[in-house]
Amino acid sequence: MNRVAAVFRALKYRNFRLFFPGLMVAQIGIWIQNIAISWVVYDMTKSPFIMGTIMFLGALPLFLLTPFAGVLIDKFSKHKLLMLIQILYMIQAFLISMLTLSHHVQLWSITLLAVFLNIVAAVDGPLRQSMYVDLVDDKHDLGNAIALNATCFNVARLVGPAVAGVLLASVGAGMCFFINFLCFIPVTILVTQLRFKEEKSGNIQNETILEGLFEGVDYVSKSPSIAILLIYIALISFLAMTYPMLMPIYTTEVLHENAQTLGLLMSIAGVGALFTSVVLAAKSTIRGLNILLALASLFFGTGFVMLGTTHTETVALVAMFLIGLGTIGALTPASTLIQSVVNNDMRGRVMSLHFICYLGTLSISNFFAGSITHALGISRALLLLGCVLMVISFIFLNKLRKINYVPIYEKE
Repeated sequence: MNRVAAVFRALKYRNFRLFFPGLMVAQIGIWIQNIAISWVVYDMTKSPFIMGTIMFLGALPLFLLTPFAGVLIDKFSKHKLLMLIQILYMIQAFLISMLTLSHHVQLWSITLLAVFLNIVAAVDGPLRQSMYVDLVDDKHDLGNAIALNATCFNVARLVGPAVAGVLLASVGAGMCFFINFLCFIPVTILVTQLRFKEEKSGNIQNETILEGLFEGVDYVSKSPSIAILLIYIALISFLAMTYPMLMPIYTTEVLHENAQTLGLLMSIAGVGALFTSVVLAAKSTIRGLNILLALASLFFGTGFVMLGTTHTETVALVAMFLIGLGTIGALTPASTLIQSVVNNDMRGRVMSLHFICYLGTLSISNFFAGSITHALGISRALLLLGCVLMVISFIFLNKLRKINYVPIYEKE
């Protein structure tokens, strides 16, 4: 198999070929919407603290509901849940676009729709993560499917913000939201075409939601190789994944630029993330991924420190490239390692805990980042976050290199 074929080998499976382009279109639309929301909220408030508070309230469902979502995923049909979620996403996108285009959008309506969006995302995130094992016939290609998923996210991260910057400057936020709505139409059609066999454990079928939740937490607590990855993901997400919320502030107050520059900066982060995800997709084993995790937080820390100490766009672009490298270098290998070692009947619950560590922490971290930015200023806040990330890199490099991860399918 040549190197190009190796990178895209999961596409030989029908279900993944259907899932992959739909996911990419959906993520482009979501990135367009997210950048537009950040810009609109900051434009309306001019306050990092209020901006962080609104992001906190909007993301709170991710923190509260995601653990229960894992139980639902293990109990019920993943395919039917996925179809329902696409419909709910369309409703949210349609409502926010109509409110904005009719000039009736307010902070309370943005917050309310953000809450609705993240109630849906609380199920969607762990559901998609747990589905990869059903989309590839050969479990040895699971890591490749996860890496291609990261590639998909980062093509979207590259294209979405750039498109959002142009649209915000030319036709306004309302059209950004409406385009996100249009993106979900082909996604929903592709999801209906997926065909795979779902096997549900008899135990989880007979358990209540709370019993299933406690069983999942107990499983993770007795699996130190999984627990340390979840702790690492939570720390990185809490400290580093606040940058999409901070960048509108940095762009405006430090660089004194507009939405197009914001789109360019976020797109450069997408270039770095895309580079890392392609490298990971070419890997045929999980060997060495635990070491890459620790190094990735060093990339993050360096990028944040550069942003905190520079006022020039050129250096900011280099910093965003490093942040992009860190985004995928930290999160994708962790997801691959977890999915490679988790038991199938626990997959939904473990991936829901993974998702809450990844995105659920944003319900607190955006408020935290907004507060320290309000207190210290954007440059000092970025510098502080960068230094802490560097310390985390050295701590986890020592811990992760001592663990030998063996895929569960190699034990069968």
